[in-house]
Amino acid sequence: MNQAYRGGKSASNKAVKHVKGDIVGHPRYIALGLMSGTSLDGVDAAFLETDGERIIRLGPSLCLDYSQADKAILESATQAALRWKFVGPRPNSFVAAEAVIHKSHIRAVKSLCEDHREWADQLTMIGFHGQTVLHHPPKAPFKGQTLQLGDGQVLASALDIPVWYDFRTADMAAGGQGAPLAPVYHQALVAYSKLDRPTAVLNIGGVGNVTLITKDGHIIASDTGPGNGPLDNWMSRNGMGAFDPDGKYAAAGIPHYPLVRRWLEREFFKQPAPRSADRYDFDVINDMDDLSLENGAATLAAFTTLAAVYTLNGMQEKPRSVIICGGGRHNKGMMWMLREHLEATVKVSEEVGWNSDAIEAQAFAYLAVRAKWKLPISYPTTTGVPKPMSGGKVAMP
Repeated sequence: MNQAYRGGKSASNKAVKHVKGDIVGHPRYIALGLMSGTSLDGVDAAFLETDGERIIRLGPSLCLDYSQADKAILESATQAALRWKFVGPRPNSFVAAEAVIHKSHIRAVKSLCEDHREWADQLTMIGFHGQTVLHHPPKAPFKGQTLQLGDGQVLASALDIPVWYDFRTADMAAGGQGAPLAPVYHQALVAYSKLDRPTAVLNIGGVGNVTLITKDGHIIASDTGPGNGPLDNWMSRNGMGAFDPDGKYAAAGIPHYPLVRRWLEREFFKQPAPRSADRYDFDVINDMDDLSLENGAATLAAFTTLAAVYTLNGMQEKPRSVIICGGGRHNKGMMWMLREHLEATVKVSEEVGWNSDAIEAQAFAYLAVRAKWKLPISYPTTTGVPKPMSGGKVAMP
């Protein structure tokens, strides 16, 4: 596999060329992005051609599921991180978790490249998010802390290609939230697809986050609060698997709105946007002992949905359309509630030609190219950082 990458470097001059009319005069690159979300379902990998400003082409992608054994190792490390809280020595379980992360991400890259040689032969860099196991937003007067397990140098050495990684810590060191980071890519996607503005992109993953692209093209973003995380935990606790398939249990239940209203009074929702969250900031299922499986699922779906509506309604412009991506787009209960509560056209990402399963991986391919040119990846209106900031570190083979 390494020989293919060496060949890719020498052949990459065909891709690394100036495009007439580029905004910043940067060459276009073929990059590969890697993402593993807090839902711990697997690794997403995607090719992207970009100059760091525009999307030139959306490339092929894949999703590599974690085995049950690997998922258990990652879950153990996440629980250890929640107990650790950045105090004292790092938990020993992080070592096993990083071994899983490296193995899985290397396998995903090799598999995608073997299946798409025409892209692999021009591949010039990888953007690697890593696995978030703990995220503490800033709380005055203290700066926040975040930890994504995974060493970019391990991937760079194994794959024989430069790897950009550690995209969040510089933003947090400067006083930002460190999340969300996809908004600048959402802005590029909306431009690529020539969508009418104002448009919002709502991602419902383990945590929810939203990007508003205003009428004049600016971006405003924030985590919205809970995503699929609480509902996934509820299903698991009730012995019904790792998630609510297509939201059928949520759709069959009746939400307990007094609980939802109480949860929406939590400190997170009192903070001004942009704000960020850890998946486990919304671990509310101990409040639900008296609810049936279906009513509990419906209540948590309502919590996720109304948290997103609350965040969107607090933004300076009302979007004409809201595009839903992430696993939450499959939840029929959430989609019904979003359409009921938002005064906008609500679409899933596939309706506008986007592959939702690839968007976050594409975003980190895009951020890798921006990081190479030291272009901003976060802004005062997306993470609360004092000024637009680049970020990321590069590991060379």
